[in-house]
Amino acid sequence: MKKIICSLLAWTILIMSVTGCSNQSATTTVESGNQSSKIDTETASTTISETGVSSETESTSAISALLTTLGVESEIVVDTEFTARDLEIGYEESTATSVVLADNATTVSGNGAAVSGNVVTISSEGTYVISGTLSDGQIVIDVADTEKVQLVLDGVTLHAETSAPLYIKSADKVFITLKEGSVNTFTDGTEYVQTDDNNIDGVIFSKADVTFNGKGTLNITGSYKHGIVSKDDIVITGGTYTITAVKDAINGKDAVKIKDGILNLSAETGNGIQSKNADDTTKGYVYIAGGTITIPKCEEGLEGTAVIVENGTIDIKAADDGINAARGSNDDTTEQAMGVEGMNPFEQGENQQPVGNQEAGTISDSSTVIEEGDNPPWGTGGIDENGGEMPEPPSGERPNFEDGDFVPDGTMPENDGEERQNFGNFGNGFGGGMDEVDTNCYILIAGGNTTVDASGDGIDSNGNLYVTGGTLSVNGPTSGADGALDYNGTAEVTGGKVLVAGSSGMAQGFSDSSTQYSLLYSLSSVSTAGTEVILKDSTGAVVVSFTPTKDYQSVVISAPELTKDAVYTLVSGEQTNEVTLSSVVTSNGQQGMGRQSGAQPTR
Repeated sequence: MKKIICSLLAWTILIMSVTGCSNQSATTTVESGNQSSKIDTETASTTISETGVSSETESTSAISALLTTLGVESEIVVDTEFTARDLEIGYEESTATSVVLADNATTVSGNGAAVSGNVVTISSEGTYVISGTLSDGQIVIDVADTEKVQLVLDGVTLHAETSAPLYIKSADKVFITLKEGSVNTFTDGTEYVQTDDNNIDGVIFSKADVTFNGKGTLNITGSYKHGIVSKDDIVITGGTYTITAVKDAINGKDAVKIKDGILNLSAETGNGIQSKNADDTTKGYVYIAGGTITIPKCEEGLEGTAVIVENGTIDIKAADDGINAARGSNDDTTEQAMGVEGMNPFEQGENQQPVGNQEAGTISDSSTVIEEGDNPPWGTGGIDENGGEMPEPPSGERPNFEDGDFVPDGTMPENDGEERQNFGNFGNGFGGGMDEVDTNCYILIAGGNTTVDASGDGIDSNGNLYVTGGTLSVNGPTSGADGALDYNGTAEVTGGKVLVAGSSGMAQGFSDSSTQYSLLYSLSSVSTAGTEVILKDSTGAVVVSFTPTKDYQSVVISAPELTKDAVYTLVSGEQTNEVTLSSVVTSNGQQGMGRQSGAQPTR
């Protein structure tokens, strides 16, 4: 009897070891981008598809729980999961179809692809390994919307003069894998000829979800409009990308999700990364879970209805906003056509043209300087960012320009640190309070290192702003009509480090619902770029220091080391000010309408 029991036990252990039917979770390592990602098989079941690659999901993010804790009311549904197939960069070469591109001589070995002239059409689910060169050709993926396709790029040079070099017309999902060590280059012409009902406007244009992964390189030059466009999701889990585009470098209508990879993005007149969906209020977000993202040129760096940064290294230099949370059209040209881009309260006239170059503390076009007693265009043709007329200020009063606020040469007076309600200290009196709060819009910085250099608003949310971790550094703007932090709802800091330097005209700090202490301080005069900001404690020890890359007159500092009622010394060049953090939000001037500043510091 004991032998029978032992035999049964042995067989049971053997079966469990083979089938994995135990309560213990196994872990599989999948190479993804520049690092290995471990997939817990309890959360990532491995369904094998016809292409021989696992598919389900990996869920490692705590963002959903964090959003609940923060009380975020947005309708946006953020999917923080990356499927196992998003991460999988392997393929079965023996069963894959090989396509070797060559002008008028492209060859196909295997099933599912056909060639007509210099156009390759993929019509069946499967894996396709692409190599070679076309000087003016196209790859079209046109499969059933229930089917998946994997493209393995192995040294492809592809140019299309009048359309997208890669056009994903129909599919459930397409996986673009950059073979390790390969360099792939996609380019287009300056004008497209539309061939069907889809408005193709990107070098890689997809009507389906598309995932980019692998360990190779993809270079994209978009001379017509965008670099990569998807009318669904864009997911990036690995690889190296250099994208230069006339408009957006990456534009995903439903979502843009990045787990890993090296991205160098340049957008001449558009955004580095954008996701907006005017048709579905639950979609249109940018989620950064890792990777290195550099955006040296753009109008706006990251833009979505919601923008979430959980990890990674991000460096943005923007002609307008660095990070922007706003609802809008799916077509990034709509706002510009309406004349909304770059609008600010100083604009006037039927054409709403900007009033000169508004550098820190100046309005340089003296021919259009607002004279004493004039008022900004409240309800008189001024346009807010939603295209509507600006409302009257609260209680029907308009801020008056006091004698000396603007002198004939267009120079604004230096900020003397005192509370003011006139337009010369506009941000401290009314900044951020004019616009309606859009609860669907928010920006969350939960980790990573994010650096912004902005000529417009540094961080701009039409709803709320949350900082819970990581490091956020903002340089600029120098324009008095913009703010380094700009939000219509509340801005809560509960963790991480925030180092901000910008103009003082529209300066905002954090809201008093924050749990981590912060300081908003307007200096008495402008400090030049390269002037270090130093915050010392009562013993003279440096608590925080940073060196802004632009001229500044206002700083916002928040760090876990800041404590209640502690006395600090703020140094900026020759300017030295003593500050007592008597409140969770301490400021030396009124902050923004609807937000409470902390106790006044000593000087």
